[in-house]
Amino acid sequence: MDLTGLQIFKYLPGAKKTADSNCKKCGFPTCMAFALKLAKKQTDLEKCPHIPSELKEKFLESTKIQQHELNITPDLKTGGENVMFRHDKTFVNRTIIAINLDADDINFESKLSSIKNYGIDRVGENFQIDAIWLENPNNDALKKIGNIPVINSPDAQYELVSGNTIEELAENSNNSKAKNKILNFNIEKKSTIQIINELTQIRRQAILKRYEPLTYPVLVKLAPESDLNKICALASMLICKYANIIVLDEFNPALISTLYTLRQNIYTNPQKPLQVESKVYEFNEPDENSVVLMTTNFALTYFAVANELESMPFGSYLIVTPSDGMSVLTAWSADKFNSQIVAKMMSQINLAEKVKRREIIIPGLLSHMKEELEEALPDWKIIVGTIEAFQLYDFIKNKELNSLNSKNH
Repeated sequence: MDLTGLQIFKYLPGAKKTADSNCKKCGFPTCMAFALKLAKKQTDLEKCPHIPSELKEKFLESTKIQQHELNITPDLKTGGENVMFRHDKTFVNRTIIAINLDADDINFESKLSSIKNYGIDRVGENFQIDAIWLENPNNDALKKIGNIPVINSPDAQYELVSGNTIEELAENSNNSKAKNKILNFNIEKKSTIQIINELTQIRRQAILKRYEPLTYPVLVKLAPESDLNKICALASMLICKYANIIVLDEFNPALISTLYTLRQNIYTNPQKPLQVESKVYEFNEPDENSVVLMTTNFALTYFAVANELESMPFGSYLIVTPSDGMSVLTAWSADKFNSQIVAKMMSQINLAEKVKRREIIIPGLLSHMKEELEEALPDWKIIVGTIEAFQLYDFIKNKELNSLNSKNH
């Protein structure tokens, strides 16, 4: 565990009130200031001439690498994790998902083509296949693969260290002289519980114990399996606990999309929520009679609404307010979605020049803000919409029919 400023301070002269207290030789006004900077790794241990040997040992132990970060390519990293649980801080590098290909397979080129052509857009990010594990590699196959990283490439700048047990893996890693390593952990013939326990133990030895032989990214290669649900369940578990690289035996677009969705959710920094630009978005070539909706700039909220608006047979405008990437209710409770912010946003976008209808549909969860928003926007009518995005089409369609019927009467 990293030492805190207070834990460091209790070893320093300032805490013990000796003659050397707050001597300023470290460049800081007090021993406490030095301890806090040292805990944040913003100064060096050697700056203090009065560091006791006990603190040196504890500090050096706490600064050992927990898990080495490895560059598969300049754009593809793995490892580098320093917490057991995402909510402690965040996970650093997403689990790499690779596909097993056999260079001797008669369908090699068609399978490779499917992999190269695969792509999925989700919450503003584009995902493609991360890497390939190549069986029976040869120069011709490697040339055809091109820019897709090959995990077990003969030219890799790291060594694959294999083991069937944790003890064997650690021993082989310890005996390896390579600077960069990937721990190729064999899970064949092991139960799911056994796999979870052993991968957790490896991660715990790295993160909490800083046991050097196991402080490298872990690769798990899945055996052939005909049941897609079993593959999905196992791969999902491995993303959560604690594989840095997963090699799937077959390429399946539905499976990959599912795993990428899970992975994106897990590896999103909880302290930095995904957000989109705050502006007016247009869908299906809206005109002056199109409906106007409003929501926050939380990416998941935006894309949920945007997907529905894109599928509708008419145009629409979506006003996205600056809400620090917070969801609707969270933004309201944090005062990041209020009448002043909405009024300022409306004055900046000049939407009134584009539409004749002065109506804005707000999320159903913000029904309590209707009167407040109408006071801030006297030229606009505020309509409370739906709670769920999938209900929007029926809501708008019924609203339009009711409006048409009232005009006919």
